[in-house]
Amino acid sequence: MTTPTIAPPQFPWISPPPPPPPPPPVDAPNRHRSLAIALASVAAAIPVLAVVWLLLNGHQTAPTPLPKAFTDQAIVNINGDIPQGSIAGTGMVMTPGGLVVTNNHVVANTTSLTAQLAGRGPIYRAVVVGVDPTQDVAVIQLVGASGLPITPFDTSGLVAVGDPVTGRGNALGRNGAPVAAHGAVTSLDETIMVQDEAATIVETLDGVVCFNAPIQAGDSGGPLLNANGEVIGMDTAGSLNTATGAKATWGCAIPITRALSIAMQIEAGTPSPYFESGHRGVLGVTVDPKSTGVGCTVISVAPGDAAFTAGISAGDVITAVASLPVTSSANFNTVMQDRRPGDSVAVAWRDSAGASHTAVAVLSPGPPA
Repeated sequence: MTTPTIAPPQFPWISPPPPPPPPPPVDAPNRHRSLAIALASVAAAIPVLAVVWLLLNGHQTAPTPLPKAFTDQAIVNINGDIPQGSIAGTGMVMTPGGLVVTNNHVVANTTSLTAQLAGRGPIYRAVVVGVDPTQDVAVIQLVGASGLPITPFDTSGLVAVGDPVTGRGNALGRNGAPVAAHGAVTSLDETIMVQDEAATIVETLDGVVCFNAPIQAGDSGGPLLNANGEVIGMDTAGSLNTATGAKATWGCAIPITRALSIAMQIEAGTPSPYFESGHRGVLGVTVDPKSTGVGCTVISVAPGDAAFTAGISAGDVITAVASLPVTSSANFNTVMQDRRPGDSVAVAWRDSAGASHTAVAVLSPGPPA
């Protein structure tokens, strides 16, 4: 994956930090490795897949009390509807007017979004300002919000192995007060491969911070705090297991300096091939999630959308998109990932009588979140 060049972050609401001292030495060099982990958002009504666990060596610290200056009111519980059910995640308030930074995978493929500060107070309708799928960053706007508290971001970039950290977020999508998970930084500058519970989102992220705090599904987009209660990262992925009694043991976060830099470029409308409006290019079909083998079965077709115009009907079996074979519903989602509205793609399908068809479909915009 090509990594975009990220401009040095400018944060008008934060006083510039003094020049940092040289970082302390660590006992071992940073490790680069590929981890199979689960994105830490909650997807309801989607089967949860077991994923590979990795034991990260690092000392477990005692829970660190948050300073009085920190307020959970700057943490946002996010809920959204997707075609297969619903999702839940977390976000962090960037501006008093309700701009919120979160993960792209929290808002991906949503048809509606709502948000609530710290699980209490008014519930806002939220709209997607823009996303960067390559870096898993998204910006949303809480409609009608004003005077909100701002998340205390630490933009110094000073993070070391062994530093105590606390993750906070909408754990398990319960929508109450943010739940804390305590631990320590175990490694820096990791390269990880991630997927969501349904394997509909698979991506590689570089330069992440890993830690042994047991964050959970629903914490995606939430803050990773240092000992001073300042945000050093955006929780993005963590261990996941469906075994009885198994618990999350570690997680990974995008450095907050990177997340904020991308978020501010999205908000400013900076031209970039990596940024998207939040709209996906879609065929406008619902497919059977149990489809396996050759193709996936279409359950319904949205009138007027790309598939309808191409002649695809409910009961048909899509076998290829853009010359890429479709073997299951998960594979169909992967093939359709990162498509843009207006893209022309060749679609092959088989009708209920067994006859084969092909057509070029101009993708429709996915529902705006």
